Amino acid sequence: MAQETADVYDLPLDQLVNVEVVSASRFKQKSSEAPSAVEVVTAEDIRSYGWRTLGDALNSIRGLYVRNDRNYSFLGARGFSRTGDYTSRLLFMIDGRRMNDAMFDQGFLGEENMLDMNLIERIEYIPGSGSSVYGANALLGVVNVITKEGKKFDGLRLSGEVGSLDTYRGRATFGKQWDNGTDLLINGSRYFSHGADKLFFPEFSDTNGGIAQDMDIERTSRVFGKLSYHDLTLRAGYVDRYKRIPTAAFGAIFNDKGLFTVDKQAYIDLDYITQINADLGVEARAFHHWFDYESIKPYDLILERVENYDALDARWWGGEFKLTGTQFEHHKWIVGAEAQFDQRQHFINFDIDKNLLYNNSDRNGWRAGIYVQDEYRLTDSLLLNVGLRLDQHHMISSLQLHPRIGLIWDVTPTLTTKLLYGSAFRAPNAYERDYYLTDNNSPNPNNKEELVKSYEAIAEWYPVSGLKLLGTMFYNDLKKVLIQDSDITSPTYLMFVNSGHYHTYGYELAAEKRWENGRHFKLTWTRTYVRDEALDGGSWAQDSPKNLVKLHYAEPLWDDTLRLGFEELFVDQRRTLANNIAPSYHLFNINLALTKPLYGFQASLGVYNVLDQHYKVLGGSEHLQDTLAMDGRTVRFRLEYGF
Repeated sequence: MAQETADVYDLPLDQLVNVEVVSASRFKQKSSEAPSAVEVVTAEDIRSYGWRTLGDALNSIRGLYVRNDRNYSFLGARGFSRTGDYTSRLLFMIDGRRMNDAMFDQGFLGEENMLDMNLIERIEYIPGSGSSVYGANALLGVVNVITKEGKKFDGLRLSGEVGSLDTYRGRATFGKQWDNGTDLLINGSRYFSHGADKLFFPEFSDTNGGIAQDMDIERTSRVFGKLSYHDLTLRAGYVDRYKRIPTAAFGAIFNDKGLFTVDKQAYIDLDYITQINADLGVEARAFHHWFDYESIKPYDLILERVENYDALDARWWGGEFKLTGTQFEHHKWIVGAEAQFDQRQHFINFDIDKNLLYNNSDRNGWRAGIYVQDEYRLTDSLLLNVGLRLDQHHMISSLQLHPRIGLIWDVTPTLTTKLLYGSAFRAPNAYERDYYLTDNNSPNPNNKEELVKSYEAIAEWYPVSGLKLLGTMFYNDLKKVLIQDSDITSPTYLMFVNSGHYHTYGYELAAEKRWENGRHFKLTWTRTYVRDEALDGGSWAQDSPKNLVKLHYAEPLWDDTLRLGFEELFVDQRRTLANNIAPSYHLFNINLALTKPLYGFQASLGVYNVLDQHYKVLGGSEHLQDTLAMDGRTVRFRLEYGF
């Protein structure tokens, strides 16, 4: 781990804030040259602030906010978040491989995510529309998690964690690079959390006094591997996660320990990247994914306890081919094609022992896209980035053609400005197209794609070494949003219909400073107003905080033997589904990490929600609760030994 620190801080200070990124344009470029207001979270940041999940790390990023309904975690971006959705309007990737599942298009953020945090080299967040290079789901942004190489570990690491709420994690990681260039990384872990012994929900005060007893249990098993040899890289991962649901979602019996969900995901990905010559590179990859889900929901059917079984299984595979060239003076271009066959998208829902089948749908089909992008240096100080992608998707009838244009001007050697325009789409997923449980809740074969047009102006200033100042202004026009019809008199009652229309206005300000000794300071403010044109004739959208303020400070102690990290997150009040107001809240977290091994040991102690606020998040339409209270103060201690 000490070697990892040296690798990071051997970089010049200006490269610590103006880092190289790959996600914005599918090739390496400085963040100041990317057609986006890119933000990067590093492995050092993860260690300094003690983030436990991908959701924790994303919650630290400018413009993003995470909500958890005690089953899944959901991500809002620049004031837009729809409760009941599954974070399907952002694209999630691991090492450039799409990870949104083929049923809900869900991005997994919590313990249901594929990766342990010790495997992450960096996280690249690309705000704004990204369909010009990535196709569907990149409406509001792209999150690409870059994993570490085996040489970063150079041996075996064993770690254990213990924390509040009877929480435990054990992990083993082996990484090594041999003289012939072979690099191997293998990681396995087990996680268990009993969660809160008792959770009070006043909506169920007539059942067990509104107390959900021992209903917050969660356990996860993970395996991840990565093998590289010269130009070839093989990756594979698996996660199996069980979670009890204390909120009695979807009309379940309250405080019934038979209510749970199980999520299982796996993937394998083979990637080949090489340079044919100095001016032409090629990348080819093939992949296969699995996703299985099941849930038991006990409910009351005329004073009789009945167990409803809800499940899905999905299989999809495909490949991608990409060329990157610099043959033409002042141009760097890419041309690529990718295809994915959704081989199986199967839902089933029935009452156990009642012989009542409510849903048994199955579909398959192809999605494919071709894209082209050119980075053209008009002058020494002026860069034009233009991209275009054509997509075919089996869930919609029309071809999708989406551009992105970025004009990037280096006003001075330390000041860069950007003007960006892009459009993107999201096709209905299998859940929104096919899922139904009653005669009234019917599938909708006629719903169509969601569309967004985004505009953004950006200024990035690097006045002194190691310091970055950022300002952005953005506007999004998001239309044809799929919303479940709640009008009981409507012929489309409970169908997903394209009736939503949102306008987003906002700006962001950020300052980040990194010092050579490891000290880090970052302050960001995101101000947004999201207008729901279908709500009260056009008004403030639900689950849309107008202000997000985030402060991070890490201080090295005793020649960076210890690192003390402080995190302060402010989330403004939000409008709920019942048109109430969820109060604003502060989260203050502290983490102390032993960064240099002591007799082979490293350790960290994290205190989360130091102020012990039981802050509230929106519950979603599947919950009887308008808001859900979150856990108060928690503590985690982690100890690691390296061989």
